[in-house]
Amino acid sequence: MEDLHINVTSLSEQAKSKIRQYISSMDLEKSNKLPREEVFASLIGVSRITLRSALNDLACEGLIFRRQGKGTFVNVDSLNINVTFNPVMEFTRMISNSGYTPSVQLLGIRIVPPSKSIENILQLSENDKLVMCDKIFLADERLCAYCIDYFPLAAIGGEEAFDNFSNYQNSVFTYIHSHSGRKIIWDKVNIKTAIGSDIPNLPSHVSDKNIKNKPFLLLEGVNYDDNDNPLLYAREYIDTELIQFSMIRQRNIDYFK
Repeated sequence: MEDLHINVTSLSEQAKSKIRQYISSMDLEKSNKLPREEVFASLIGVSRITLRSALNDLACEGLIFRRQGKGTFVNVDSLNINVTFNPVMEFTRMISNSGYTPSVQLLGIRIVPPSKSIENILQLSENDKLVMCDKIFLADERLCAYCIDYFPLAAIGGEEAFDNFSNYQNSVFTYIHSHSGRKIIWDKVNIKTAIGSDIPNLPSHVSDKNIKNKPFLLLEGVNYDDNDNPLLYAREYIDTELIQFSMIRQRNIDYFK
């Protein structure tokens, strides 16, 4: 039977895009207040339930804030943030937003036996094979990020399809989606630090003394698909002198202790 369920997530994402467009058209020097919910929902063509879901997401991201009895307002300070932890941008966009010209160098794509830890993280069976893909991201020809991705070989069509993938230069996420239909929707990340000498397999043209002694932000993350199944494990080493993350956080303080 055909699936007749409405994709609420998709509607909410569309509403968020429309809200962002509306905010970009506002004269925030005159007013940062958004229309009332019933007016705004009609304006962008969605239900109030969908609008409220989108507004809640944008409030969590820090783009807007809501005041009981007063309304919903644009957080003008959030518009000056170039790179955020949430939602996650692709590295080329982070680099561009940080004022640099991005470029990417693919270092290698190979089939590797999964370690026990990655096998457990990605919930692989005993006979599953793993693809390892590593690349560097440059900002004005300076190393700013080194990324290692691990994902099941089956996600790109198996061994017979591997040769085509090994020549692919663009996003691993889009390639996996085009071959398996699986979309990466969210990730769970551990935040650590490292120095350049901790980074494995750096090519000689970027592994000079300055890099080896340089501090990096290390993000170790598990990426999940739209069914909340683990699909890709990543290690990302980031030079925060070049890419500076910012975020607006909601405070949870008990004022009645």
